[in-house]
Amino acid sequence: MAPNPMTAAPTIKDKVAFLSALAEVEDVIETHMAFVFLTRDHALKLKKPVWIGHSDCRTLARRERAIAKEIWLNQDLAPKVYLGRLPLCWTGQGFALRGKGPVVDWLVQMTRLPRQFLLDGMIRQGRLPDRRQVDALTDTLVAFYRRQMGRRPPRHLYVLHLEREYAVTADHLRALAAQLPHPTSLRVLDDLAANLRMLRPEILARDRAGMVVEGHGDLRPEHVCLTDPPVIFDRAEAALELRVVDIWDECMFLATECAMLGYAGLGGVLADALIAAGIAPPSPRLLVTYVQYRLVTRARLALDHLRDRPPSGRENWAAKAQRYLDAADALGRLDGTLRVHSLGHRGFPHLWRPQRPAAISRSLR
Repeated sequence: MAPNPMTAAPTIKDKVAFLSALAEVEDVIETHMAFVFLTRDHALKLKKPVWIGHSDCRTLARRERAIAKEIWLNQDLAPKVYLGRLPLCWTGQGFALRGKGPVVDWLVQMTRLPRQFLLDGMIRQGRLPDRRQVDALTDTLVAFYRRQMGRRPPRHLYVLHLEREYAVTADHLRALAAQLPHPTSLRVLDDLAANLRMLRPEILARDRAGMVVEGHGDLRPEHVCLTDPPVIFDRAEAALELRVVDIWDECMFLATECAMLGYAGLGGVLADALIAAGIAPPSPRLLVTYVQYRLVTRARLALDHLRDRPPSGRENWAAKAQRYLDAADALGRLDGTLRVHSLGHRGFPHLWRPQRPAAISRSLR
């Protein structure tokens, strides 16, 4: 039933009900931060009025600003996907898109991407990318990072963010350790803290050398669509520090996520492309530390779903967190024989499958 504008403001439930009932809507996807309404040709994203981490969308004005920023940020890597914003209006009789009356919310209007080319789905279905698709993806990423190297972010922002996020991650994981199947895997946290302290001078040197840029900020397989040309979408818009990354940190965690899904072929090709473009690799120990940091952060984000009220039950979050922690723990068992030249295509880690996380320990020797 439509809300009475004289007695109550429309709720998120009212808006979702209206948009879901539109004749052209084929499917509705709920994420932690938004609802996405899929039509044959488009996707409409409605942000939830919530405050999670760096993202505060509790008011209409803040959602409007967040949408404008999202559209602007994604023009670099997904220029034909983010089409603009749509007003959801209250006409006095009900809701209307682009209608007359006060705007009660804003939606991001996007071109609907073909699901069969989303990288995470391809891997899960056993349709691994061919070399042409991988080369196109690496070319797109390298060109993007080369452009970004001319736009230097604030000095020291990256290392300070790593340190702050590690502290939050460690606190959350230890507080929720009882939810994990194997809490002993949290031993990786102490080693990671020591490595971040020890490698701080190298991280700062890479920052000075231009290897730290404003990147994507959330580069995962589910945000990659291997169309021609490839599209990389959903950049992190909530805060600048989420996007400021060492190029190798961001790229190699994309490769890691792919490997954990079952496709180990991206890391070596991407490593070769970065080296050929003059984007120097970190030391092997720092590369391992970067990947460990991302793995434990993903474990924390998974477990944080258990803090929701009511807890989100769409996935087994504890098991997902445990897989990330097991992989990070396996990385910590590497011996001391790592060599920088092992970062090339033939020697780059084939990483691990979820069933065999220790496989990485043989790959960087």
